[in-house]
Amino acid sequence: MINTPAPEGTLTGRYAELGTGLIPVEPYISADYFAREKAHIFKKTWLQVGRVEEIPEAGDYFVKTLAACDTEVIVVRNKQGRISAMHNVCSHRLNQIAYEKTGHTRKFFCKFHGWAYDLDGNLTGVPDEKCFFGLSHADYALTRVACDVWQGFIFVNMDPKPALSLDEFMKPMYGDVEGYPFDKMTVGFAWETVVDCNWKLALDAFQEAYHVAYVHGNSIADAIDKSEGGSMPPLDALCGEFHRRLSLAGNQKSVYGNPKAVTSGGAAASEALSDASAKRPIAAAALRAGIGSARHAFPLDALPKGVNWTKSPNWLFDINVVFPDFYLSLRPNYCQAYNFRPIAHNKTLLEARVYYPEMTTPGGRFFLEYMKVALRDVLLEDLSTLERTQRAAETGVKKFMILQDNELLVRHSYHVIERLLAEAEAEAKVQPVAAAA
Repeated sequence: MINTPAPEGTLTGRYAELGTGLIPVEPYISADYFAREKAHIFKKTWLQVGRVEEIPEAGDYFVKTLAACDTEVIVVRNKQGRISAMHNVCSHRLNQIAYEKTGHTRKFFCKFHGWAYDLDGNLTGVPDEKCFFGLSHADYALTRVACDVWQGFIFVNMDPKPALSLDEFMKPMYGDVEGYPFDKMTVGFAWETVVDCNWKLALDAFQEAYHVAYVHGNSIADAIDKSEGGSMPPLDALCGEFHRRLSLAGNQKSVYGNPKAVTSGGAAASEALSDASAKRPIAAAALRAGIGSARHAFPLDALPKGVNWTKSPNWLFDINVVFPDFYLSLRPNYCQAYNFRPIAHNKTLLEARVYYPEMTTPGGRFFLEYMKVALRDVLLEDLSTLERTQRAAETGVKKFMILQDNELLVRHSYHVIERLLAEAEAEAKVQPVAAAA
């Protein structure tokens, strides 16, 4: 194995505990490894499942399938405004309670035998209850899961008493991005697709920028801040106990590379238009039409200190990877929220949501449509390699991958998963011994 110490001043050198060694291919192709991830990671950690705006009123709910947890959960707002979650399984004969993916209700009724539950999952009604023997309503509530909210994002944890609260899970890495104006944005557009590859392989393609100049040569390669070697070096990277972050710079003379231009206008817009007018006339037209049309403006100095934490004048966006599978890209005027939800060891559901402030003019909506197409093309380019990479990995020809300095987040992801699996499995071995004693 290659494990040459990283030089001082490199990103990898800052996190010497991660080493510089090769990364095994097995975790990307092994069904057994995925079974371990399901048991010790996905069923034990906080998973992002939606936004509070999706269920604004009491009785609003949505149903989220979590294949990696072998379950489906109902996420609902109760009469007091609190959001909670429970397994979509009736306590009587195990029918699903909610059939629709979204809805509104006063109570949940099982369509098999009519058992009724309130918005907190408490059993409130049983047809022909006298025919049961010693039935206690308190014993047959819907099975709850832990549920909490961070910055408007709803998280669930299959462990009803998780080792870490959601705040303890999020704040060490992301406390300094709290206050980002998520609440001033709505879903501009969204996509879902199933990709025949491992969830980590898919996520890895989004947590490094080494590929941008090559994979995105037809879309946004001219919008990045390139190194002498032609790739896209990060401004900085941060790795924590679970999560990781990457900050990137863009070419301010391009529309895509200068996202503050549409909300800031003025000098920022002029700079973005300086080259775009000749090289990308449609992008330039969209920017001109959209300037000043967003309902909310986001001046850079009003963003939380953890957003563009290097304070680079060429800042493009920050990648925030919330362990295990939630990608949150923060930009001056919009954000991307992607989930890489495992279905099997070689199959992943990608749920992509892009949030923009409301556009108040036809020109603003034209700009939004332009960005929708631009981001669609970027996403399709990203997805273009994944199934091919999975098939190549499954040949077994290569046993390891080699990573460079700017792929630090990929390295960190591997080490966090390995550490958590080792800790959980060591604890599982100790518990039966302790019980026997």
